[in-house]
Amino acid sequence: ASCLATLNILSLLFHTLLELLDQKYKLLRSHLPTRRTFFDDLRALTRYMYFDSWDHLLTFMLQGLELDIPPNTS
Repeated sequence: ASCLATLNILSLLFHTLLELLDQKYKLLRSHLPTRRTFFDDLRALTRYMYFDSWDHLLTFMLQGLELDIPPNTS
């Protein structure tokens, strides 16, 4: 039980850091209705396509939604 609680806390921390630090993630999340929609889309894309990096995946999603891509700040 403590292992699951730890994983849940780490997950929350990771999502919070993404919201604060990753402009592409923040833009995608603001244009998708729910977090569940984002992760359903993420699951579908990674099931059928290979992406070199997280940044490449987010850029692909932004292009598909025809959103302006923020500059890479990493």
